[in-house]
Amino acid sequence: MLVRDMLEEPLRLRLRHADPTALDRAVSRICVTDMPDPLPFVTPGALVCTGLVWRRDADDSAHYIGLLATAGAVAVAAGQSLYGHVPDDVVTACERHGLPLLEVPESLPFSRIIEHLAGRNAESRLRRVKSGLARQRRLLAAVADGRDIEALVDEFARDCGVRAWLLTSTGAVVAGAAALDDDVIDHVITAAATAYRLPLTLRDGYAVWPVGGRLGDRIAVWYLVVRDLHGDLEPDGAAADLAAVAELYRMRRAEQLRLSWEMTDRVRAEPPPGPVTAVVVDVVRPPGSAVARELPREHDAVTKEDGPVHDPVVAGRDTWRALLHDVLPAAHTTVDPMGRVVAWVSGGEHEIAAILRRRLDRLTPVLSGAVLRAGVSVCRAGESTSGAVAAAVAAASVGGDSAVSVRVADVDSAVGLLTAVPDELQRRFAERVLGPVVDYDRRTGAGLLETLEIFLGCAGSWRQAADRMHLHLNTVRYRIGRVEELTGRDLGRLDDRLDLFLAVRARSGPAASPDPLARLRDPAAESGSPRVR
Repeated sequence: MLVRDMLEEPLRLRLRHADPTALDRAVSRICVTDMPDPLPFVTPGALVCTGLVWRRDADDSAHYIGLLATAGAVAVAAGQSLYGHVPDDVVTACERHGLPLLEVPESLPFSRIIEHLAGRNAESRLRRVKSGLARQRRLLAAVADGRDIEALVDEFARDCGVRAWLLTSTGAVVAGAAALDDDVIDHVITAAATAYRLPLTLRDGYAVWPVGGRLGDRIAVWYLVVRDLHGDLEPDGAAADLAAVAELYRMRRAEQLRLSWEMTDRVRAEPPPGPVTAVVVDVVRPPGSAVARELPREHDAVTKEDGPVHDPVVAGRDTWRALLHDVLPAAHTTVDPMGRVVAWVSGGEHEIAAILRRRLDRLTPVLSGAVLRAGVSVCRAGESTSGAVAAAVAAASVGGDSAVSVRVADVDSAVGLLTAVPDELQRRFAERVLGPVVDYDRRTGAGLLETLEIFLGCAGSWRQAADRMHLHLNTVRYRIGRVEELTGRDLGRLDDRLDLFLAVRARSGPAASPDPLARLRDPAAESGSPRVR
């Protein structure tokens, strides 16, 4: 009910002052107070009924009406019993604070206003319930008739004058005609995944309703996202009904996937024809976790000492397999004996990795300390599919600091091959090879490690290394000689040079000096450059 509707009710309320736009404010409840401090008793959206008992003189009006405005009152209904009229200073204060002022006749008790509004609200609620039941029947009939969810979402958006989308937890758009920017999807998914409860209202008119997700699981959940710039949708109204019906589609889609897996898993999974990329997804707990590494099947329970608990990560291999289909709809998937999800999909490895990073990162807020690792490896012409899977497994096994890690198994170079080695092993390798050099530099400040890195970056050219470091040529020769003595490597040997090169890269990371591998086989390839002894 709006403020202007109160004037049309058979209550004989008289309007003393109001801005025309203020009459369109919605009245959520009636509040009766004459307390000196009304703030604890007045809530936003309230029509405040007062007998003006708080008014001792004209100065009290500006203060008291100001407090009502601060509390979010939408209008004031002032009784005439105390003064026989509403004093002008009360009218002036309401004008100043933009609050409509309604004059209540002496013969009208405030309780009558409350009873009348309660009756009208009850009638309104009954109409909404009847309308909601009719809407639910229409939606269920549409489901029974086989209408798809895209048509229902479009019809809902058209009827309500809003825009609507149905998203998975990774941000894949299941339904929704209008385009939705990735940045908006990121914001919506993150806010919904971390919200204490749903539905949730966001900025710019966006609101989110949950679709499924048993026991609060926000890994398998879908989201109904609505952009309502007018704010007319109610949390338990049409959007909630559509979200409930969308859950039927979510469950149906999950069951269809399981049936297809049962059929394809009985035979040896083959990749689709043409150039393909292998993807391996693994979900693990950090060391010391009480949860086993291998993922259970869907709906398996996890029990701790204090009884059954819901662990969002241990959602089942079927859940993670379904998520991979959300991210890569054309993928052919299976599960290997170690519980890892293996997929084949057409496309380049770096393109596939970019899609995985963008969408799997949206699961970060709901992983609860687990690590989601994905490895990607292209299967080139003439290569075995098992080799591509093995390379993807190796890339997926490489740990990182983030909750979601996606790595490409770049095995086209020695450096690429090194990236498939876990970070801890890379560090141990670098420490064993370069440890004496690092210790020597720490004690003497000789700069041997820097000299070695620049020397390798200059493809073994003494002159270029000396020029780059602004050193005498003999100084560079001396330092490289000390490196060879400390490491027991001979930079004139290809295998020793490769050891030192990889150790430097493992210690410095991918942003190390320019790649010297192009000239690695011939240290003296540069004209006029002496060969390393």
